[in-house]
Amino acid sequence: MDIFQHIIDYETKDVLASNFPDDVLNLVNIDDSGIITIEIHGKSKKIRYGSRKNALGILYIFTYEERYVASSKLFRDLLEISEHSMNTMVTFKNTFSLNQNEYVQGLLHNLTSINTYNIQDIFSLVPQQTLAENLNTQHEILKEIIVKQPRITANTLLKLIKSNYAMKIEFSVFEKTVMKNPIVQKSDYSIREIVLSILQIFIDDFEKKGITVTLDSNPKRLFLDYDIFFVSLYYIFENAVKYCLGGSTFKIFLVEEGLNDFIVVFDMISVRIEEEEVTKLTTKNYRSVNAIKLTDKGKGIGMHRVLKTLRLNNAKLEVYPRSSNSSFERDGHVYEHNRIRIILDSTRIV
Repeated sequence: MDIFQHIIDYETKDVLASNFPDDVLNLVNIDDSGIITIEIHGKSKKIRYGSRKNALGILYIFTYEERYVASSKLFRDLLEISEHSMNTMVTFKNTFSLNQNEYVQGLLHNLTSINTYNIQDIFSLVPQQTLAENLNTQHEILKEIIVKQPRITANTLLKLIKSNYAMKIEFSVFEKTVMKNPIVQKSDYSIREIVLSILQIFIDDFEKKGITVTLDSNPKRLFLDYDIFFVSLYYIFENAVKYCLGGSTFKIFLVEEGLNDFIVVFDMISVRIEEEEVTKLTTKNYRSVNAIKLTDKGKGIGMHRVLKTLRLNNAKLEVYPRSSNSSFERDGHVYEHNRIRIILDSTRIV
């Protein structure tokens, strides 16, 4: 994801969501827009930056995606669309208190991520300048795109449907996590089908990094709350995209152990996890030493959210660093075989 946003509540000045790397946070002090060259993730990047401010919030954006850097008009369109998303986010936040509920921050984080994916998917198909045309011209442009690129159009629409469904699920799970006695609605589902539905959201990101994803064909169905499990897996996939070694293989095994135990195993070559960090990974706002060195994008929310949501499904989480003796070094970062296991309720297999 090459679009970075920093969103602030105008009234309270709370940071609602941000994927700004720490070393470029100085951009939030700049109210104009322009093009500069900065150091990000150890590389020199030419970026375009800008901001929007209204009665609800303050939005800062920068990107090093070439089309936005090259066109001020495309960047203004991006700002306008992002401002609408910010307004929705601030309005929602004002209904709840970030100080009173730890899940709100995780919800806003995920909704921001999904929304950014949606924006990128739309504008990879439909040129942003189309928005500036009159309605009849927009219709003609869209008709031409559909006729000339039917497969790409269909794939984009399917991804948008799935991403928006993911947003709906986020709200549904949020409502459950804020309740003292949450209503967990369990039914029988194919674990493989749930994994595939989330994989479709991230598949382009894996492909960009040259990561091959393999998935077992086990058809076993389990009793669980689909929405809650969807959110648990969403964060695991999001972390895999960030921390797996480019060009490696991300393997997902669906394993039956013992009499009834069903384990979802994620086997990957990802950034090194120190032994003493294993028990800390699910602590809110904690990020491992090597994850911080690799990227500033994380906020230490993902694994904490995985653990919290898995518990609502009576599931357990296990992390095993260095599952083999192999290690790889790239650009000064060490990657090793790491394994994550989700142990699902052994009495709920059907």
